[in-house]
Amino acid sequence: MPLWRCRFARSQIKSGCYSRLVTIPEIISASDRIGRFLLIGGHAVMAHGYTRTTIDLDLLVRRAERETWASGLAALGYECRHSHDNFQQFQSTKGDMDLDLMFVGDPTFDRMYLASIEKSLGSIAARVPSLEHLVALKLHVLKQNLAHRILGDFDDVIQLVLVNGIDLAQPGWREIFLKFGNEQIYDKIRDATRSQ
Repeated sequence: MPLWRCRFARSQIKSGCYSRLVTIPEIISASDRIGRFLLIGGHAVMAHGYTRTTIDLDLLVRRAERETWASGLAALGYECRHSHDNFQQFQSTKGDMDLDLMFVGDPTFDRMYLASIEKSLGSIAARVPSLEHLVALKLHVLKQNLAHRILGDFDDVIQLVLVNGIDLAQPGWREIFLKFGNEQIYDKIRDATRSQ
């Protein structure tokens, strides 16, 4: 059974009983009513073939729709717990899965949405970035050298390369690595996947 079809185990105790457990397709369906998005993060990594765990839901949305998303998520019982120019992190007041938004400009969103693919998430479908765009997002984070993200994102990229048979010697892939990452990241990922 795919990870996203499992019921999310985190719950709160309210009035002496557990709150209803929510499924990821239910959150996706509710988000779909707020605005257009791309599913990114761990669920997108799984959609591209590497099964791993994840504890939240990450969506890429238009920066211009930031307030629409904030009010739409508030209506679903989500409170913003951290806000930045490029992202917001929301926590459910009902004990549901946390949700993070990443904001991009309209041209970037349009380009990524056009290249995106639809994947089935149990009873519902959602769009995920193309493999190239997903790797680019991961490289962008790795380039920032954030201590709490390095191991997880390196592992995601290595596994995406292996699972999808990416040939890093191809000029197009090298170009993506150098544009969104750097030479050092490219060399490390190439070396880590070369002997596999």
